Amino acid sequence: MPIKNQFFLAIVILAILVSCTPSGTKVDKLTCEYLDSPMGIDIPKPRFSWKIASSQRGIKQDAYQLIVSDNISDIKKGKGKLWKTGKVAGSQAVNIEYSGKQLKSNTVYYWRVASYINNETIWSEPKSFHTGLFKKNDWQAKWITTKKEITDASPLLRNEFNIEKEIQSATVFVTACGYYELYLNGKKVGDYVLDPGITDYRKTILYSTFDVTDMLKKGDNAAGAMLGNAAWNMRKTEDRWSWGGGGASFGNPCFIMQLTVKHKDGSQSIFVSDENWKTSEGPITFNNLYGGEDYDARKEIHGWAESGLDDSKWGQVAVAPEPSGKLRSQLMPAIKVTQTIKPIKTTNPNSGTYIFDLGQNIPGWWKIKVKGSPGQVVRVRGAETLNDMLFSEPLKEGDRLSTKFRYHAQVWTDYTIKSDNVETYEPHFFYTGFRYIEVTTNDGKNPEQLEVEGKVVHSALERNGTFESSNQLLNKIHEAGVWSQIGNTQSYPTDCPHREKGAYNGDGQVIAETSIHDFQMAPYYTKWLNDMRDSQEENGRIPNTSPVLVGGMGGGVAWGSAYILIPWWMNHYYCDSRILKDHYPTMKKYVNYLKALGNKDEDPSEPYIIDNFDGYWYSLGEWCAPGQSDCPNHPVVNTFYYYYNCLLFSEIAGKLGYAEDQEYYKALSDTVKQEFNKKFFNKETALYGTDETYQTYQLLALFGNVVPDGYKEKVFKTIIDDIKARGNHLNTGIIGTKYLWTELVQNGENETAYKIADQTTYPSFGYWIKNGATTLLEQWEGDNSHNHQMFGSISEYFYKYLAGIQSPMEGKTSAGYKHVHLEPYVPEGLWLASASLETVAGKIKASWKKKTKSFEYDVSIPANTDGMVILPAFDFKDPAIYDGETKIWDGNKFIEGVQGISNIKRNSDCFEISIKSGDYIFKMQTN
Repeated sequence: MPIKNQFFLAIVILAILVSCTPSGTKVDKLTCEYLDSPMGIDIPKPRFSWKIASSQRGIKQDAYQLIVSDNISDIKKGKGKLWKTGKVAGSQAVNIEYSGKQLKSNTVYYWRVASYINNETIWSEPKSFHTGLFKKNDWQAKWITTKKEITDASPLLRNEFNIEKEIQSATVFVTACGYYELYLNGKKVGDYVLDPGITDYRKTILYSTFDVTDMLKKGDNAAGAMLGNAAWNMRKTEDRWSWGGGGASFGNPCFIMQLTVKHKDGSQSIFVSDENWKTSEGPITFNNLYGGEDYDARKEIHGWAESGLDDSKWGQVAVAPEPSGKLRSQLMPAIKVTQTIKPIKTTNPNSGTYIFDLGQNIPGWWKIKVKGSPGQVVRVRGAETLNDMLFSEPLKEGDRLSTKFRYHAQVWTDYTIKSDNVETYEPHFFYTGFRYIEVTTNDGKNPEQLEVEGKVVHSALERNGTFESSNQLLNKIHEAGVWSQIGNTQSYPTDCPHREKGAYNGDGQVIAETSIHDFQMAPYYTKWLNDMRDSQEENGRIPNTSPVLVGGMGGGVAWGSAYILIPWWMNHYYCDSRILKDHYPTMKKYVNYLKALGNKDEDPSEPYIIDNFDGYWYSLGEWCAPGQSDCPNHPVVNTFYYYYNCLLFSEIAGKLGYAEDQEYYKALSDTVKQEFNKKFFNKETALYGTDETYQTYQLLALFGNVVPDGYKEKVFKTIIDDIKARGNHLNTGIIGTKYLWTELVQNGENETAYKIADQTTYPSFGYWIKNGATTLLEQWEGDNSHNHQMFGSISEYFYKYLAGIQSPMEGKTSAGYKHVHLEPYVPEGLWLASASLETVAGKIKASWKKKTKSFEYDVSIPANTDGMVILPAFDFKDPAIYDGETKIWDGNKFIEGVQGISNIKRNSDCFEISIKSGDYIFKMQTN
């Protein structure tokens, strides 16, 4: 066939493939392992997901076809050289597992999907994914380090190499035990910082993958790297902050890099880290994950990562012992500098001292732009408050930086100026948390020029949800909650970004559902669950921190329970069954550890009650309730989570087809439940574990459906009575607060829930906001850390109940949001609430406005879903309901014929509207 005719035929085929009927419908937002066009996928059978967007109502996928090839032109023609599913019936569009020919390492693959909708075929645009290194022997590089012992300084490494042929593409695989920054021909590779994400290096080491084609050239090239200590070499240094015992070190930080260059002639060249690299001291003279970083600009080596440098005085590197951890691709958003915040106020209280107020508590570091004199040392440090006060407030003349906490006073960066010119500096290998910045000079003289900015540094998670209401206090609480999550996502959920930086599983699990609403968490939690598995002890225990290298070890059963709860939630929110399969054996090991613990705690005679064990700090119950750090009866919380873990694990076993395990652990949960009530429940007072109401214990019993028949209302009443006796204030710590909102609303006390949320007196969220908080605090009193995310579960109330976007965990919305339940709870005093949520099915929106005689609820659910909308009836008499301007309910009857609305039912206190996908504006009016 002539080339002209071939081209014409190809255009016709492509036009047919990309036809987008029904009008306004398209298949987009394609992801592989939750990521957009990822590099370094080292999962042999990756999963694919997509979403369907449409301006029409009632759009649903009848079937799909997915194709994969290593050739883009095949994909454009609709050919799947490696995999072609054929036409698969159903609406599934999430986590479709690859089942084609074996994938090769370091290869780019292309894929696309067709959705069959109303007898039409709608093809997506092509997408790509790149594979990492599947096998250990794919790595030709060697681990390298310095021959000298590394204590505080950051060494430089370098090597030159020659590329003899024309470059088609180039990919680099790189990581370190510790932190690293990689440079090619003088330019930093990528925008990752504090890389790789911290793991237990003894089990897992994450590597990153970059396309560096545009950074290389034919001829002479150079690679350079800086190394940081991170959690690999955390030595304790006198007068610098270090959490806990400090001094933990596995030896010198070490580095590995493998660069593959594919040439236009089809050949390839591989350049690696090995004994031929050289090393020298660098300008970073001190770096510590906790204590800060010092930088002497006089020690900078111009062109150190470029070719042509005279490095004859550089020493040879040493080949490092191979770490025991397995190299795995870092398949989650890396840590990055995500924002720059300029000060809102600056003071110069005395010569050589400046104070800057960012107006926002942030995680990260500072950037300075300074013109001084050579040898002058500029010290920069931060804090969350001024004048050693309890709360933060706007900076004013005469204020000084707070130094009452050593994690502020003993954390700094010292920058030594090298010239008379303007110089800039920001740290490389540490981060902290602060709102205010202090700059001082060693000679007490003001620099000729000084500018300071705050750099926000955290895992660059994609925002997932929004919330706004007519109550500005609620809006500020939600914003503070978002900032607290930003502050505590540093490749794992931390407790605080300045003091401990700890991977506390308890803090992470109580905030997890909120985080799933506010951010795209699936790849992040996948990594964190691997950290938990790596940290599991021989007896099955999940330590209170994962990874275990950073932070403390305080916690209890509620902390380790993250290993059951997070997979359970991921399965519901993300339709992720692989996470259950991958961790099933070790989750089972953990539940069996809990079973054995009942016979090994302080009272072995009660085998189904988990009493105190392994000392105070390992068996905590509730944490940070008002006026107390801990709860009065640890075994109540420990045993509740023992019961709940058994119950959920039974459900997980059933989902995976392990019928025997399902039956066994369900029976075990029933026994624990029975013994729990026998031990802790007082039928006369309806109280659990104490003689006076302790809200958390009552809430857990209700949430877990533990309360004996006939006592639920009485148990719930104890909570309401206690809340009212406290002037509509909560009395919960991080665990009880997580379940407070759900139990209040679902038991008919939305007004009480709203009153608690709207409080501005102690103890309340509003008390923090009123006192200047821009993040959530560690304690209701305001003591200690001003950036803890663990109380942020209040945002679940905002999304699920005020806006009405119920999650799969309440039982009315299905897993993966295939069926969406929208039911706003409208309290007195609030006239508007609005939220949006990006789910695996697509974006959901819900927004309501209430007036005296009308109520409007604007909702949007994505294509390939359906929903139920609940409109509260209020005290409206014989209301009419409209969809836009079209009446759909009048005279107490449903008016049929409106596209997307299949039925309306009237109940005593609400209207139930069955809808298909699309956008709706429901208006309810009364005379």
